[in-house]
Amino acid sequence: MEKGQLYCCELDSKVPMLEWIDRAVQSSDDHVVFFSRLPHRRLIDQLDITKVETYWLTDRVGQGHIAPDLAQVHSLILARVNNHRGLIILEGLEWLVTLHGETTVLNFIRGLRDDLHRTQWSLLLPINPLAFNSIWVARLHREAPLLELSGPKTESLESESVVEESTVEPIFEERGSTEEGLPHLVMLTRLPETGFTKQILRKRILQWRRMGLDVSEVEPALHFEDSEAHALYSKVEEKVRRAVELERRIDTMKSDLSASELTTSKFRIRQLTGLDELESLMFTN
Repeated sequence: MEKGQLYCCELDSKVPMLEWIDRAVQSSDDHVVFFSRLPHRRLIDQLDITKVETYWLTDRVGQGHIAPDLAQVHSLILARVNNHRGLIILEGLEWLVTLHGETTVLNFIRGLRDDLHRTQWSLLLPINPLAFNSIWVARLHREAPLLELSGPKTESLESESVVEESTVEPIFEERGSTEEGLPHLVMLTRLPETGFTKQILRKRILQWRRMGLDVSEVEPALHFEDSEAHALYSKVEEKVRRAVELERRIDTMKSDLSASELTTSKFRIRQLTGLDELESLMFTN
């Protein structure tokens, strides 16, 4: 993406966009500003928001929230592009058009194009083209040319030559959900101490969060030395492995469990609490 330019990308899913943002913040020192239609509590499972300046585009009032008001959004963007360098992602164009109309939003985008000209910032507008009139989309592309994000593939965890590709899994792979509506638990490959880095740990934490696991116990390791960080990681990894095995065991026994017992057990598993008690119940005889 060239600085001083607007771009548009067409997506029918948020996953490739979030994945692309994750790669952008890991591979560049640019400041990233993300106006999202998702609240922070949902973004945190899919993105390292400590590296992204995020705003929830919503009618609700709160810290980190911004109203779907074009003047407010424009003002915040102007404040950013007058300083430093970076990337702005403005999601929610579908909602803005519904609220303000096609002509008003297109004029807003033209204003942004002029504001970014000759700055060290670029701006990306993710849209679902099926939500708009095709003629309007063509007009949008005149202001913000279509950009193909770097493929639908997901980027594996950062790995040095000492960490083989087969030992890591993509962060944003869709894994579906259980009958109870919980994300499936998956056994991930152990991360060896050799080649272990904070970046790898951060991505592994995001993977665990996406499975609905409470792994807050390992988060202090992000501030430890590598060897100490790996020791804490290994401790939590063992709990996660026990949790995965427990869920598999529960699934084979679910005909013997009440709906309440099944749901309660799976929620406890995701909290990584009471594992000893659950193991004694599920693996006895």
